[in-house]
Amino acid sequence: MSEYLLLKRVNICKLILLALMWIQSDEDSQSQLAPDYSSPLQVENLTWLGETYVGEDVEHFCDVSNTVRIGVWGEILEQKLVDLIADLPTCLHDASWYALLAITMMLVDKELDRVYVHQQDECFARAIALESLAELSDSYLAKGHPYLDFPLSLEEAKSLLPVDRKQELEVELEKFIINTYKDDFEHDFEDDAPHISQFPRDYLKEILKDFFANSDWRGDINQEAVAQLQEKYGPKYSQAAYSVQTEGYERWGYTLVFLKQFIGLDSSFIESKSDLFVEDESQETDLPEYFRIKSHLARWQDRKVVLPQLVQTLVYFLLVGENYHPSHMSDLMRIPASSRVISSLQACLGVAAYRSGYYMAATKIPESEVGRNWLLDKAFPNLRDFYQCGQLAGKDIKIGL
Repeated sequence: MSEYLLLKRVNICKLILLALMWIQSDEDSQSQLAPDYSSPLQVENLTWLGETYVGEDVEHFCDVSNTVRIGVWGEILEQKLVDLIADLPTCLHDASWYALLAITMMLVDKELDRVYVHQQDECFARAIALESLAELSDSYLAKGHPYLDFPLSLEEAKSLLPVDRKQELEVELEKFIINTYKDDFEHDFEDDAPHISQFPRDYLKEILKDFFANSDWRGDINQEAVAQLQEKYGPKYSQAAYSVQTEGYERWGYTLVFLKQFIGLDSSFIESKSDLFVEDESQETDLPEYFRIKSHLARWQDRKVVLPQLVQTLVYFLLVGENYHPSHMSDLMRIPASSRVISSLQACLGVAAYRSGYYMAATKIPESEVGRNWLLDKAFPNLRDFYQCGQLAGKDIKIGL
C-alpha cells in the first residue's frame, strides 16, 4: 500500500469517527430517544452549499435512523479499506459517504460558534479537516486559488500563466483587462484612459479573478510561481483556512470544498427518491437497483452489533495501517473484553483498543505510526491504557493467522 493510499484511508477513518462523535453528542443531549431516532444534519455554511449543490440535510441520509447510518458507514469502511475507487451499491451508501464531509462542515462551523464535539479539544473538527486536506492535496489547492486571493499585480498575474503559453496568454490578459474597464465605465479610450498599472489593486483583482476563472488552463498554472507568491504573501492570503485558528466561515467552507475533491464523493444520489417513498409496488419496481434501499435496512437495526463492529474496524486499522487485513476482524470480535452490553461510543472505543492491543501482541502485528499517533496521542489519549492492557494480556497468547 502506497503512503498516499494509507493516508487517504486513515483520513476516512478520522471522518467516520468524527461523525460517530456527532451522533453520540446529539443523542446524549436528548431526553428520550426512539429506536429510529435520526440526528438532524443541517449544514448552513453558504460557501459549502454554493459549491457542492447538495442540500443542507443530505437526501437519503436524512431519511434513516442513526443506527442505520452507523451500519452503512461500516459497510462503506469495509469496502474503502480494500478498494478506494469501487462504486458504492446504493444511493444510501453514497449519501452516507457524502454526509461525512457535510457533518465535518457542520461541526467546523459549530466550533467557530464555540460549540465543541470534543470537549478536550476545541479545534478537533477543524484539525481533521485541515490536516486531511494538507495530507491528501499535492497541489496549491491546499492553500487556495492564488488568482482569487492574492492582491496580485499585473506582472504577478502573468507569472502564473502556463509556461508553454505565457506569451500568447499575456496578450489575451491585457486585452481582457482593457475591455473589462471599457465595459465597466463605458469608456471610449481616446485620451484619458489610465494605464493598467494605475488600476486600483482591488479592482484589478476582480478582473483577474474573472480571467482565470473562465479559462480552460487553470490546472496548468505555473506551480513554481504559485509557491513563490504564497511565500511572499503569507498564510493570511490563503483562500482556504490557513490554521485551526482561522475564523472565517467562508475560508473553512473552501477547505471542505477542496477536501471533497480528494475524498472522491459521488452526488448522483440526489437524482431520485428512494423506494422508502414510493406510493405503490409498481413504482418501486421501476426504480433502478441503486435507489432501492428498503431491503437493506433490516441488516442495520441492532446498535449493539453495528456500532462495536464499526468502531473495532476503525481502531484496528488506525493502529496497524498497511498491516490490516479484513480476515483479522472475526478473530478480533471474538476476543473477550467486557461482560457488559456495549452501546456507547466511548465504551466501544475502549473495548476496541483493548482487543486491538491483545490481537497485535498475540500475532506480532506491528503498529503503524501514522494512525496510531493520531488516535492515541492526539484524539483519544485515554485509550492508551486500554491498548496497553490488551498488549500485556495478549503477549503470551498465540493466535494463528
